[in-house]
This record gives sequence, structure tokens and C-alpha cells, in this order.
Amino acid sequence: MTRTILIDNIRGIAFILMVIHHIFYFYDVSNNYSTSFSQNPIVDNSGYMARTLFIFLAGVSLSLFSSTGKKRAKRSFKIAIHALIISLVSYIYYPDIFVRFGILHFMAIATFILSFIVPYPKLTILILLISILYNPPQVNPIIDTITGAMAHNNMMDWFPLFPWISLMLCGVVFGQHVDINDLNFSKSNILTKIGQNSLELYTSHVVLLIVIYNMKNKIIV
Repeated sequence: MTRTILIDNIRGIAFILMVIHHIFYFYDVSNNYSTSFSQNPIVDNSGYMARTLFIFLAGVSLSLFSSTGKKRAKRSFKIAIHALIISLVSYIYYPDIFVRFGILHFMAIATFILSFIVPYPKLTILILLISILYNPPQVNPIIDTITGAMAHNNMMDWFPLFPWISLMLCGVVFGQHVDINDLNFSKSNILTKIGQNSLELYTSHVVLLIVIYNMKNKIIV
């Protein structure tokens, strides 16, 4: 994959914004939503900007990536492993609202699917338009949770393929038509390191927040 400092720096900023949101969100979750700190406009908007940037940048990165089917599967499999870790930990502590199909689950499937159309810019634009208009039909609880047709369960985090895949496709189209190297004016710094390791850092901070807040509740009780 062609890495650019600019993309890694922006991804680093997105991670920091996500941490800010999650600190308050998981606190509310640990209190069974008896508190609502995550609904503060600053906190809420931090989360919105973070997930928007993460998904858009994933699409941009895909446009810079050319590999064999084996490498595509390996990359998506790595993301899927992290997604399963979050599902497992959230199920242990919050079985009624655990993460069934969160942002990492979405990215694992979406990046694998879209990697096949990246070499075809015109086809990418066509699929983007279709994805914006497409309304997935209800099939069964599992498929519906993945496609976004319907949420059959309460979930603390839900990123179905539709409408989020449209945002990733926007990133792909952007990367296909803009020379990222011409925009690569940023210098390597701490944000770069964060961006380069955002997957591991994302999983780690979610797990830590869930565990720490639950330990807090046990101590208080």
C-alpha cells in the first residue's frame, strides 16, 4: 500500500476525536445510559467527524492500493479479527447491546468487496450512485443487520453496509481522481504514528474503556 503522511495524519486526528467521543460514550453505557455526556454537542460532533473521516480515508487508501486477491483477503481478515475482539469483549460486559456489526465489521467486508472495483473508476462512480439509491430488502435478522435493512437488536455500535458504503466509495472516487502525492505536504509527527497504527489503537482503547468503566462500577458498588 502506498502510504502518505497526509492521510496518516488525518487518520491520527480522527482517532483522537474518536477517543474523545468514546470516553464519554462508554461512560454513559457503563451507567446504563443514566448519564448523557456523549450527547454534548462537542462530544457528539467529535464522534461524527471521526467516523466520517475513518470511513472516507479507508476508501482513499483503497484507491492507492493494488494487490492480489490473497493480500486483499489477508488485510480484510486482519480487520475482521479486531472486529471479533470488540464483539467478544462487548458481549462479555454488555450482552444485551453488544457490537454485532460495528465500524470494524463494516470495514472488513466493505474494503474487501470494493477492492475489486478500485481499478475501474467509471464503474466505481456507477456503483456509488447505485449505493446511494439502494434500499436493502429485509431477509433475516443476520443479513438485515449487515445490510442495514433493519436493526433487529439493540446495539451500542452499528455500521451497516448501507448507507456507510457510499461514504467509503466517495473516498475511493476521491483517491482515483486526485493525486494524493500532490497533497502530501505534511511532515511526519506523532499524528502520523497514530494514524499508521490506528487499527490496533482503536481496538485497544475500546477494550480498555469497557473494562475500566466496568471495574469502576464494581469498586463503587
